[in-house]
Amino acid sequence: RSITRQFEPFQKGFGRVCTSPILQAITGDELARIVMGESDIELDRLRPNAKYEGFTTESQCIVWFWEALQGFDAVHRRLFLSFVTGSDRSPVGGLGELQLKIQKATSDANRLPSAHTCFNTLLLPEYTSQQQLQNALVAAIENTEGFGLE
Repeated sequence: RSITRQFEPFQKGFGRVCTSPILQAITGDELARIVMGESDIELDRLRPNAKYEGFTTESQCIVWFWEALQGFDAVHRRLFLSFVTGSDRSPVGGLGELQLKIQKATSDANRLPSAHTCFNTLLLPEYTSQQQLQNALVAAIENTEGFGLE
């Protein structure tokens, strides 16, 4: 009884949503994917739609970048996805639906990569070795705070 006044509007709104014909037409799994995103984190699926600014697909730094991602375990793949997009989940339809932009950072190669999560953009300095790129990328994704939202 103490929460009746607060609960009734919630119950009414919930009933409106749950009785929607759209929700009647989809399965629980489909609804979960819409709400939570896909669990697929195969980062190779980002590659075909990736766009480059200041780099090309043949740039040595880009070749090293994709090789680094291929070597990531599941934890680091999720960290990378969160670093670049703000979410560790794939959008509905999978990572192939996401357009990643890799932009050459104007900073020197001693800096860490950074990202604009609203635009799925990775700012990548032009590193001089594969190990330098790998170390910097791992340091960036392991030590990012993001918005601090859970």
